Amino acid sequence: MNYNNRLPSTVYSSISNMSTAATESYYTKLESGVFQCKYCDKQSAKQNTMYYHVQTKHVQDYKFTCAHCTDKKFVQKSAYLQHMAQAHPTDAAEEANPYVGVSFACTHPGCAATAKTKANMLVHFARSHCKEWIPAFAKGTACKCCEKVFASSTAYFYHAATSFEAPGDFAGMLAKIK
Repeated sequence: MNYNNRLPSTVYSSISNMSTAATESYYTKLESGVFQCKYCDKQSAKQNTMYYHVQTKHVQDYKFTCAHCTDKKFVQKSAYLQHMAQAHPTDAAEEANPYVGVSFACTHPGCAATAKTKANMLVHFARSHCKEWIPAFAKGTACKCCEKVFASSTAYFYHAATSFEAPGDFAGMLAKIK
């Protein structure tokens, strides 16, 4: 597919410290307001999502690497620190890691589940406690509420927990996951 024919479009610089000349060829903003990757079919409504897509899938400009795991590289410092807190919590890092020791508890009555990240707890909550009002996930089918297609059940359940209007007590329980 020839992405140069997607006109009119405005070229956007990335949000990183990279030079404008280096980023102009990565993605464009279409007239519709959507950002289009120039290397593949990926589109995103958010510029930072497109920036990180390009960095991880095409440019592979990883600024953070785990010294313990040979295959773990990260574009974002927060993702690196999350990994370090989960996989190597006792490792003496160069700087204080705000994620070490952080845990999120399930707010559903009688559930003792915990997770290291808020996102993982939201996914747990949606999967385990919201079957009555969150439609089942089927790979390749669109969300019944917004028509967005998700590649994984995890992405779908996170979307459901953060986007759907929760009925009754569920709204309060979801809000308490902090």
